[in-house]
Amino acid sequence: MIKLSLKNVTKIIGGDLNGKDKNFFGVSTDSRNIKKNQLFFALKGLNFNGNTFSQAALSRQAAACVIDEKKFHTVGNILVKDAHIALGELASAWKESLNTKVIAITGSNGKTTLKELVANCLSIDSHILCTEGNYNNHIGLPLMLLRLNKEHEYAVLEMGANHPKEIDYLVSLSNPHIAIINNAGPAHLEGFESLDGVAKAKGEILQGNTPPAYAILNYDDRYFGLWREMAVRSDIISFGLDSKATIYAKDVELRNNYSSFKLMFPENSINIKLPILGKHNIMNAIAAAAILYALKKPISLIKNGLESIRTIPGRLQLMNGLYNHCVINDTYNANPTSTIAAIGILGKMDKTNCLVFGDMKELGEQSRLMHESIGRAAKDADIDIVVATGEMTKYTVSKFGPQGYWFKTIGELLDYLHELIRLTPDMNILVKGSRSMQMERVINEITEQ
Repeated sequence: MIKLSLKNVTKIIGGDLNGKDKNFFGVSTDSRNIKKNQLFFALKGLNFNGNTFSQAALSRQAAACVIDEKKFHTVGNILVKDAHIALGELASAWKESLNTKVIAITGSNGKTTLKELVANCLSIDSHILCTEGNYNNHIGLPLMLLRLNKEHEYAVLEMGANHPKEIDYLVSLSNPHIAIINNAGPAHLEGFESLDGVAKAKGEILQGNTPPAYAILNYDDRYFGLWREMAVRSDIISFGLDSKATIYAKDVELRNNYSSFKLMFPENSINIKLPILGKHNIMNAIAAAAILYALKKPISLIKNGLESIRTIPGRLQLMNGLYNHCVINDTYNANPTSTIAAIGILGKMDKTNCLVFGDMKELGEQSRLMHESIGRAAKDADIDIVVATGEMTKYTVSKFGPQGYWFKTIGELLDYLHELIRLTPDMNILVKGSRSMQMERVINEITEQ
Protein backbone atom coordinates (compact mmCIF):
# COMPACT_ATOMS: atom_id res chain seq x y z
CA MET A 1 0.00 0.00 0.00
CA ILE A 2 1.32 3.40 -0.97
CA LYS A 3 2.71 5.60 1.83
CA LEU A 4 3.92 9.09 0.92
CA SER A 5 3.76 12.71 1.99
CA LEU A 6 1.30 15.11 0.39
CA LYS A 7 4.26 17.25 -0.69
CA ASN A 8 5.79 14.32 -2.58
CA VAL A 9 2.55 13.27 -4.24
CA THR A 10 1.85 16.86 -5.29
CA LYS A 11 5.21 16.93 -7.06
CA ILE A 12 4.56 13.59 -8.80
CA ILE A 13 1.14 14.57 -10.17
CA GLY A 14 1.97 18.22 -10.89
CA GLY A 15 -0.61 19.62 -8.49
CA ASP A 16 -1.14 22.57 -6.20
CA LEU A 17 -1.46 21.69 -2.50
CA ASN A 18 -3.66 23.95 -0.40
CA GLY A 19 -2.69 23.17 3.19
CA LYS A 20 0.02 21.65 5.34
CA ASP A 21 2.16 18.68 4.45
CA LYS A 22 1.38 15.34 6.09
CA ASN A 23 1.65 11.66 5.28
CA PHE A 24 -1.11 9.60 3.73
CA PHE A 25 -1.59 5.84 3.69
CA GLY A 26 -3.44 4.35 0.72
CA VAL A 27 -5.94 5.90 -1.68
CA SER A 28 -9.68 5.78 -2.29
CA THR A 29 -12.12 6.94 -4.97
CA ASP A 30 -15.23 6.50 -2.81
CA SER A 31 -15.90 9.17 -0.18
CA ARG A 32 -18.48 6.93 1.50
CA ASN A 33 -16.00 4.37 2.77
CA ILE A 34 -12.73 6.28 2.84
CA LYS A 35 -10.46 5.53 5.80
CA LYS A 36 -8.56 7.91 8.01
CA ASN A 37 -5.45 9.41 6.34
CA GLN A 38 -6.20 7.99 2.90
CA LEU A 39 -5.83 10.19 -0.18
CA PHE A 40 -9.14 10.75 -1.98
CA PHE A 41 -9.23 11.05 -5.78
CA ALA A 42 -12.26 13.01 -6.97
CA LEU A 43 -13.00 11.18 -10.21
CA LYS A 44 -15.79 12.03 -12.62
CA GLY A 45 -18.20 9.67 -14.35
CA LEU A 46 -21.24 9.91 -16.57
CA ASN A 47 -23.55 10.42 -13.61
CA PHE A 48 -21.33 11.79 -10.84
CA ASN A 49 -18.67 14.39 -10.09
CA GLY A 50 -16.23 13.33 -7.38
CA ASN A 51 -15.26 16.96 -6.75
CA THR A 52 -18.61 17.48 -5.05
CA PHE A 53 -17.70 14.79 -2.49
CA SER A 54 -14.31 16.23 -1.51
CA GLN A 55 -15.60 17.94 1.63
CA ALA A 56 -17.37 14.75 2.67
CA ALA A 57 -14.08 12.87 2.31
CA LEU A 58 -12.26 15.46 4.41
CA SER A 59 -14.95 15.24 7.09
CA ARG A 60 -14.21 11.51 7.28
CA GLN A 61 -10.55 12.38 7.98
CA ALA A 62 -9.08 11.86 4.53
CA ALA A 63 -5.50 13.12 4.44
CA ALA A 64 -6.36 15.25 1.39
CA CYS A 65 -8.41 15.25 -1.81
CA VAL A 66 -7.09 15.34 -5.37
CA ILE A 67 -9.55 17.54 -7.28
CA ASP A 68 -9.68 19.01 -10.79
CA GLU A 69 -12.16 21.90 -10.44
CA LYS A 70 -10.81 25.15 -9.04
CA LYS A 71 -14.00 26.12 -7.20
CA PHE A 72 -13.46 23.20 -4.82
CA HIS A 73 -9.84 24.16 -4.06
CA THR A 74 -10.19 24.66 -0.31
CA VAL A 75 -7.75 23.76 2.47
CA GLY A 76 -6.91 20.06 2.33
CA ASN A 77 -7.11 19.70 -1.45
CA ILE A 78 -4.58 19.18 -4.24
CA LEU A 79 -5.68 20.81 -7.50
CA VAL A 80 -4.69 19.06 -10.74
CA LYS A 81 -5.75 19.34 -14.38
CA ASP A 82 -7.37 15.89 -14.47
CA ALA A 83 -7.88 13.63 -11.45
CA HIS A 84 -8.06 10.50 -13.64
CA ILE A 85 -4.67 11.25 -15.17
CA ALA A 86 -3.22 12.11 -11.77
CA LEU A 87 -4.34 8.73 -10.40
CA GLY A 88 -2.49 6.98 -13.21
CA GLU A 89 0.63 9.12 -12.79
CA LEU A 90 0.83 8.35 -9.09
CA ALA A 91 0.25 4.62 -9.67
CA SER A 92 2.97 4.48 -12.30
CA ALA A 93 5.49 6.34 -10.13
CA TRP A 94 4.73 4.12 -7.13
CA LYS A 95 5.12 0.93 -9.16
CA GLU A 96 8.44 2.13 -10.59
CA SER A 97 9.76 2.75 -7.07
CA LEU A 98 9.40 -0.96 -6.29
CA ASN A 99 11.04 -4.13 -7.61
CA THR A 100 7.76 -5.93 -8.29
CA LYS A 101 7.51 -7.76 -11.62
CA VAL A 102 4.15 -7.25 -13.31
CA ILE A 103 2.50 -10.10 -15.19
CA ALA A 104 -0.14 -8.55 -17.44
CA ILE A 105 -3.00 -10.70 -18.74
CA THR A 106 -5.45 -9.85 -21.49
CA GLY A 107 -7.81 -11.75 -23.77
CA SER A 108 -11.48 -11.97 -24.66
CA ASN A 109 -12.07 -15.00 -22.44
CA GLY A 110 -10.53 -16.58 -19.39
CA LYS A 111 -8.58 -13.63 -17.96
CA THR A 112 -9.79 -14.15 -14.42
CA THR A 113 -9.36 -17.92 -14.43
CA LEU A 114 -5.86 -17.56 -15.87
CA LYS A 115 -5.04 -14.92 -13.26
CA GLU A 116 -6.20 -17.25 -10.48
CA LEU A 117 -4.18 -20.16 -11.87
CA VAL A 118 -1.00 -18.06 -12.10
CA ALA A 119 -1.55 -16.56 -8.65
CA ASN A 120 -2.18 -19.98 -7.13
CA CYS A 121 1.11 -21.25 -8.53
CA LEU A 122 3.21 -18.20 -7.65
CA SER A 123 1.86 -17.91 -4.11
CA ILE A 124 3.45 -21.25 -3.25
CA ASP A 125 6.88 -19.64 -2.94
CA SER A 126 6.38 -15.89 -3.50
CA HIS A 127 4.58 -12.84 -2.15
CA ILE A 128 2.12 -11.65 -4.78
CA LEU A 129 -0.66 -9.18 -5.48
CA CYS A 130 -3.36 -9.98 -8.02
CA THR A 131 -6.34 -8.20 -9.51
CA GLU A 132 -9.42 -8.23 -7.31
CA GLY A 133 -12.93 -8.25 -8.76
CA ASN A 134 -13.17 -6.20 -11.95
CA TYR A 135 -10.25 -3.86 -11.16
CA ASN A 136 -8.85 -4.23 -14.67
CA ASN A 137 -9.58 -0.87 -16.31
CA HIS A 138 -8.26 2.71 -16.31
CA ILE A 139 -9.44 3.18 -12.71
CA GLY A 140 -9.13 -0.30 -11.27
CA LEU A 141 -5.63 -1.09 -12.46
CA PRO A 142 -4.05 2.07 -10.98
CA LEU A 143 -5.79 1.29 -7.70
CA MET A 144 -4.27 -2.20 -7.76
CA LEU A 145 -0.80 -0.79 -8.42
CA LEU A 146 -1.22 1.55 -5.45
CA ARG A 147 -1.79 -1.49 -3.22
CA LEU A 148 1.69 -2.78 -3.94
CA ASN A 149 4.38 -2.75 -1.27
CA LYS A 150 8.05 -3.71 -1.23
CA GLU A 151 7.26 -7.29 -0.17
CA HIS A 152 5.38 -8.08 -3.37
CA GLU A 153 7.61 -9.97 -5.78
CA TYR A 154 4.93 -10.28 -8.46
CA ALA A 155 1.73 -8.50 -9.43
CA VAL A 156 -0.65 -10.58 -11.56
CA LEU A 157 -2.91 -8.05 -13.25
CA GLU A 158 -5.79 -8.35 -15.69
CA MET A 159 -6.15 -5.77 -18.43
CA GLY A 160 -9.60 -5.34 -19.92
CA ALA A 161 -10.76 -3.02 -22.67
CA ASN A 162 -13.90 -1.91 -24.48
CA HIS A 163 -12.15 0.36 -27.00
CA PRO A 164 -8.79 0.74 -28.75
CA LYS A 165 -5.91 2.34 -26.82
CA GLU A 166 -7.28 1.36 -23.40
CA ILE A 167 -4.77 -1.47 -22.94
CA ASP A 168 -2.04 0.79 -24.30
CA TYR A 169 -2.74 3.18 -21.42
CA LEU A 170 -2.69 0.39 -18.81
CA VAL A 171 0.62 -0.87 -20.16
CA SER A 172 2.10 2.62 -19.91
CA LEU A 173 1.28 2.64 -16.19
CA SER A 174 2.41 -0.88 -15.29
CA ASN A 175 5.40 -1.63 -17.55
CA PRO A 176 4.86 -5.42 -17.46
CA HIS A 177 7.71 -7.90 -17.29
CA ILE A 178 5.51 -10.59 -18.86
CA ALA A 179 2.53 -9.93 -21.14
CA ILE A 180 0.14 -12.68 -22.19
CA ILE A 181 -2.69 -12.68 -24.72
CA ASN A 182 -5.01 -15.56 -23.95
CA ASN A 183 -7.21 -15.26 -27.05
CA ALA A 184 -9.30 -12.93 -29.20
CA GLY A 185 -13.02 -13.52 -29.54
CA PRO A 186 -16.29 -11.70 -30.21
CA ALA A 187 -16.58 -9.70 -26.98
CA HIS A 188 -17.20 -5.92 -26.68
CA LEU A 189 -17.69 -5.67 -30.45
CA GLU A 190 -19.56 -2.40 -30.01
CA GLY A 191 -16.30 -0.70 -29.11
CA PHE A 192 -14.02 -2.54 -31.53
CA GLU A 193 -16.37 -2.93 -34.55
CA SER A 194 -14.73 -6.19 -35.70
CA LEU A 195 -12.81 -9.21 -34.47
CA ASP A 196 -9.71 -7.81 -36.18
CA GLY A 197 -10.16 -4.70 -34.04
CA VAL A 198 -10.36 -6.83 -30.91
CA ALA A 199 -7.14 -8.65 -31.82
CA LYS A 200 -5.21 -5.46 -32.54
CA ALA A 201 -6.37 -3.93 -29.27
CA LYS A 202 -5.23 -7.02 -27.33
CA GLY A 203 -1.87 -6.69 -29.08
CA GLU A 204 -1.36 -3.27 -27.47
CA ILE A 205 -0.19 -5.18 -24.39
CA LEU A 206 2.98 -6.07 -26.34
CA GLN A 207 3.94 -2.59 -27.48
CA GLY A 208 4.70 -0.40 -24.51
CA ASN A 209 7.60 2.03 -24.58
CA THR A 210 9.50 -0.62 -22.66
CA PRO A 211 8.53 -3.97 -24.21
CA PRO A 212 7.82 -6.94 -21.95
CA ALA A 213 10.75 -9.30 -21.48
CA TYR A 214 8.45 -12.17 -22.44
CA ALA A 215 5.39 -12.29 -24.68
CA ILE A 216 3.22 -15.36 -24.00
CA LEU A 217 1.02 -16.00 -27.05
CA ASN A 218 -1.75 -18.45 -27.93
CA TYR A 219 -0.39 -20.54 -30.81
CA ASP A 220 -3.83 -21.96 -31.57
CA ASP A 221 -5.46 -18.55 -32.02
CA ARG A 222 -6.00 -17.26 -35.56
CA TYR A 223 -4.23 -14.02 -34.60
CA PHE A 224 -1.02 -15.64 -33.36
CA GLY A 225 0.85 -14.39 -36.43
CA LEU A 226 -0.30 -10.81 -35.86
CA TRP A 227 0.73 -10.87 -32.21
CA ARG A 228 4.09 -12.47 -33.00
CA GLU A 229 4.82 -9.55 -35.33
CA MET A 230 3.74 -7.08 -32.64
CA ALA A 231 6.06 -8.75 -30.10
CA VAL A 232 9.31 -8.58 -32.06
CA ARG A 233 11.07 -6.81 -29.17
CA SER A 234 10.25 -9.57 -26.67
CA ASP A 235 11.17 -13.23 -26.20
CA ILE A 236 8.14 -15.20 -27.41
CA ILE A 237 6.80 -18.31 -25.67
CA SER A 238 3.81 -19.92 -27.33
CA PHE A 239 1.21 -22.19 -25.76
CA GLY A 240 -1.65 -24.30 -27.05
CA LEU A 241 -2.93 -27.77 -27.87
CA ASP A 242 -0.90 -27.83 -31.07
CA SER A 243 2.39 -29.68 -30.61
CA LYS A 244 4.20 -26.89 -32.50
CA ALA A 245 3.68 -24.58 -29.50
CA THR A 246 6.53 -24.10 -27.03
CA ILE A 247 4.35 -25.50 -24.27
CA TYR A 248 1.39 -27.72 -25.10
CA ALA A 249 -0.90 -30.44 -23.80
CA LYS A 250 -1.47 -33.92 -25.16
CA ASP A 251 -3.44 -37.01 -24.06
CA VAL A 252 -6.33 -34.77 -23.04
CA GLU A 253 -9.27 -36.40 -21.23
CA LEU A 254 -12.38 -34.45 -20.21
CA ARG A 255 -14.47 -35.70 -17.29
CA ASN A 256 -17.63 -34.37 -15.64
CA ASN A 257 -15.73 -32.82 -12.75
CA TYR A 258 -12.07 -32.64 -13.85
CA SER A 259 -9.71 -32.82 -16.82
CA SER A 260 -6.42 -34.66 -17.23
CA PHE A 261 -3.57 -34.15 -19.69
CA LYS A 262 0.18 -34.35 -20.13
CA LEU A 263 1.81 -30.93 -20.01
CA MET A 264 4.73 -30.78 -22.43
CA PHE A 265 7.71 -28.46 -21.92
CA PRO A 266 10.77 -28.15 -24.19
CA GLU A 267 12.91 -30.14 -21.73
CA ASN A 268 10.42 -32.36 -19.86
CA SER A 269 6.76 -33.13 -19.17
CA ILE A 270 4.35 -33.73 -16.31
CA ASN A 271 0.87 -35.21 -15.85
CA ILE A 272 -1.83 -32.81 -14.65
CA LYS A 273 -5.24 -33.49 -13.11
CA LEU A 274 -7.07 -30.16 -13.33
CA PRO A 275 -10.04 -29.75 -10.96
CA ILE A 276 -11.94 -27.26 -13.15
CA LEU A 277 -14.17 -28.02 -16.11
CA GLY A 278 -13.71 -27.64 -19.84
CA LYS A 279 -11.22 -27.74 -22.67
CA HIS A 280 -10.91 -23.95 -22.53
CA ASN A 281 -9.66 -24.25 -18.95
CA ILE A 282 -7.00 -26.68 -20.11
CA MET A 283 -5.87 -23.86 -22.38
CA ASN A 284 -5.86 -21.52 -19.38
CA ALA A 285 -3.73 -24.04 -17.48
CA ILE A 286 -1.23 -24.31 -20.36
CA ALA A 287 -1.07 -20.51 -20.52
CA ALA A 288 -0.37 -20.34 -16.79
CA ALA A 289 2.36 -22.96 -17.20
CA ALA A 290 3.95 -20.85 -19.95
CA ILE A 291 4.13 -17.87 -17.60
CA LEU A 292 5.68 -19.96 -14.85
CA TYR A 293 8.12 -21.42 -17.37
CA ALA A 294 9.20 -17.90 -18.35
CA LEU A 295 9.84 -17.20 -14.67
CA LYS A 296 11.94 -20.40 -14.46
CA LYS A 297 9.73 -21.98 -11.82
CA PRO A 298 10.14 -25.75 -11.28
CA ILE A 299 7.58 -28.06 -12.85
CA SER A 300 6.75 -29.50 -9.42
CA LEU A 301 5.53 -26.04 -8.37
CA ILE A 302 3.51 -25.72 -11.59
CA LYS A 303 1.88 -29.10 -10.99
CA ASN A 304 1.03 -28.28 -7.35
CA GLY A 305 -0.37 -24.89 -8.27
CA LEU A 306 -2.55 -26.10 -11.14
CA GLU A 307 -3.89 -29.13 -9.33
CA SER A 308 -4.78 -27.23 -6.14
CA ILE A 309 -6.84 -24.50 -7.86
CA ARG A 310 -10.35 -24.13 -6.51
CA THR A 311 -13.45 -23.59 -8.60
CA ILE A 312 -13.99 -19.86 -9.08
CA PRO A 313 -17.51 -18.71 -8.08
CA GLY A 314 -19.67 -17.99 -11.10
CA ARG A 315 -17.35 -19.75 -13.55
CA LEU A 316 -18.50 -23.28 -14.36
CA GLN A 317 -19.08 -23.79 -10.66
CA LEU A 318 -20.83 -27.07 -9.83
CA MET A 319 -23.56 -26.57 -7.22
CA ASN A 320 -26.23 -28.69 -5.57
CA GLY A 321 -29.61 -27.78 -7.00
CA LEU A 322 -33.10 -28.28 -5.62
CA TYR A 323 -34.52 -31.79 -6.03
CA ASN A 324 -30.93 -33.12 -6.30
CA HIS A 325 -30.33 -31.53 -9.69
CA CYS A 326 -26.81 -30.46 -10.73
CA VAL A 327 -26.52 -26.71 -11.33
CA ILE A 328 -23.58 -25.23 -13.26
CA ASN A 329 -23.15 -21.61 -12.22
CA ASP A 330 -21.48 -19.74 -15.10
CA THR A 331 -23.13 -16.40 -14.43
CA TYR A 332 -20.07 -14.18 -13.97
CA ASN A 333 -20.39 -12.97 -17.53
CA ALA A 334 -21.14 -14.17 -21.06
CA ASN A 335 -19.88 -13.75 -24.59
CA PRO A 336 -20.25 -16.10 -27.57
CA THR A 337 -16.98 -17.95 -27.05
CA SER A 338 -17.44 -18.64 -23.34
CA THR A 339 -21.09 -19.56 -23.85
CA ILE A 340 -20.32 -22.10 -26.59
CA ALA A 341 -17.55 -23.57 -24.41
CA ALA A 342 -19.98 -23.98 -21.51
CA ILE A 343 -22.61 -25.54 -23.80
CA GLY A 344 -19.98 -28.03 -24.95
CA ILE A 345 -19.44 -29.13 -21.37
CA LEU A 346 -23.16 -29.39 -20.67
CA GLY A 347 -23.73 -31.42 -23.84
CA LYS A 348 -21.30 -34.12 -22.71
CA MET A 349 -23.01 -34.64 -19.36
CA ASP A 350 -25.45 -37.47 -18.69
CA LYS A 351 -29.15 -37.03 -17.87
CA THR A 352 -31.45 -34.22 -19.05
CA ASN A 353 -29.50 -31.08 -19.94
CA CYS A 354 -31.02 -27.60 -19.69
CA LEU A 355 -29.54 -24.25 -20.65
CA VAL A 356 -30.92 -21.21 -18.80
CA PHE A 357 -29.76 -18.24 -20.82
CA GLY A 358 -29.81 -14.44 -20.61
CA ASP A 359 -28.68 -11.88 -23.20
CA MET A 360 -25.02 -11.42 -24.09
CA LYS A 361 -24.31 -7.69 -24.10
CA GLU A 362 -21.99 -5.32 -26.04
CA LEU A 363 -22.09 -7.27 -29.32
CA GLY A 364 -23.23 -4.34 -31.44
CA GLU A 365 -24.56 -5.08 -34.92
CA GLN A 366 -23.54 -8.73 -34.57
CA SER A 367 -25.81 -9.32 -31.58
CA ARG A 368 -28.67 -11.08 -33.37
CA LEU A 369 -26.34 -13.34 -35.36
CA MET A 370 -24.35 -14.22 -32.25
CA HIS A 371 -27.47 -15.10 -30.27
CA GLU A 372 -28.74 -17.21 -33.17
CA SER A 373 -25.41 -19.04 -33.18
CA ILE A 374 -25.92 -19.99 -29.54
CA GLY A 375 -29.25 -21.60 -30.42
CA ARG A 376 -27.62 -23.63 -33.18
CA ALA A 377 -24.72 -24.59 -30.88
CA ALA A 378 -27.13 -25.80 -28.20
CA LYS A 379 -29.05 -27.84 -30.79
CA ASP A 380 -25.84 -29.35 -32.19
CA ALA A 381 -24.69 -30.26 -28.67
CA ASP A 382 -27.97 -32.18 -28.08
CA ILE A 383 -29.08 -29.91 -25.24
CA ASP A 384 -32.60 -31.00 -24.28
CA ILE A 385 -34.17 -27.71 -23.18
CA VAL A 386 -33.34 -24.01 -23.50
CA VAL A 387 -35.05 -21.53 -21.18
CA ALA A 388 -34.25 -17.90 -21.93
CA THR A 389 -35.00 -14.28 -21.15
CA GLY A 390 -33.85 -11.00 -22.71
CA GLU A 391 -34.50 -9.20 -25.97
CA MET A 392 -31.83 -11.05 -27.92
CA THR A 393 -32.30 -14.58 -26.59
CA LYS A 394 -35.60 -14.86 -28.48
CA TYR A 395 -33.36 -15.42 -31.51
CA THR A 396 -31.50 -18.15 -29.62
CA VAL A 397 -34.77 -19.91 -28.88
CA SER A 398 -35.97 -19.60 -32.48
CA LYS A 399 -32.86 -21.37 -33.79
CA PHE A 400 -32.89 -24.02 -31.08
CA GLY A 401 -36.35 -25.34 -31.89
CA PRO A 402 -39.52 -26.56 -30.18
CA GLN A 403 -37.93 -27.30 -26.80
CA GLY A 404 -36.84 -23.69 -26.46
CA TYR A 405 -38.88 -21.39 -24.21
CA TRP A 406 -38.54 -17.60 -24.10
CA PHE A 407 -39.88 -15.35 -21.33
CA LYS A 408 -40.20 -11.60 -21.24
CA THR A 409 -39.10 -11.30 -17.61
CA ILE A 410 -36.81 -13.24 -15.34
CA GLY A 411 -39.74 -13.69 -12.94
CA GLU A 412 -41.76 -15.50 -15.62
CA LEU A 413 -38.71 -17.60 -16.45
CA LEU A 414 -38.34 -18.62 -12.81
CA ASP A 415 -41.99 -19.61 -12.53
CA TYR A 416 -41.55 -21.99 -15.47
CA LEU A 417 -38.14 -23.24 -14.30
CA HIS A 418 -39.38 -24.10 -10.80
CA GLU A 419 -42.13 -26.24 -12.31
CA LEU A 420 -39.69 -27.84 -14.75
CA ILE A 421 -37.18 -28.88 -12.12
CA ARG A 422 -39.94 -30.18 -9.85
CA LEU A 423 -41.33 -32.46 -12.55
CA THR A 424 -38.11 -33.52 -14.32
CA PRO A 425 -35.79 -35.97 -12.57
CA ASP A 426 -32.00 -35.87 -12.87
CA MET A 427 -31.24 -32.60 -14.63
CA ASN A 428 -28.03 -30.71 -15.33
CA ILE A 429 -28.84 -26.99 -15.47
CA LEU A 430 -26.34 -24.51 -16.93
CA VAL A 431 -27.09 -20.87 -16.06
CA LYS A 432 -25.37 -18.32 -18.31
CA GLY A 433 -25.76 -14.63 -19.19
CA SER A 434 -24.12 -11.21 -19.04
CA ARG A 435 -23.76 -9.52 -15.65
CA SER A 436 -26.52 -7.02 -16.32
CA MET A 437 -29.03 -9.84 -16.84
CA GLN A 438 -28.81 -10.75 -13.11
CA MET A 439 -28.74 -14.48 -13.78
CA GLU A 440 -27.37 -15.01 -10.29
CA ARG A 441 -30.97 -14.55 -9.20
CA VAL A 442 -31.73 -17.83 -10.94
CA ILE A 443 -28.85 -19.50 -9.13
CA ASN A 444 -30.12 -18.25 -5.76
CA GLU A 445 -33.60 -19.69 -6.40
CA ILE A 446 -32.70 -23.14 -7.75
CA THR A 447 -29.75 -24.14 -5.54
CA GLU A 448 -29.56 -25.32 -1.96
CA GLN A 449 -28.45 -22.40 0.19
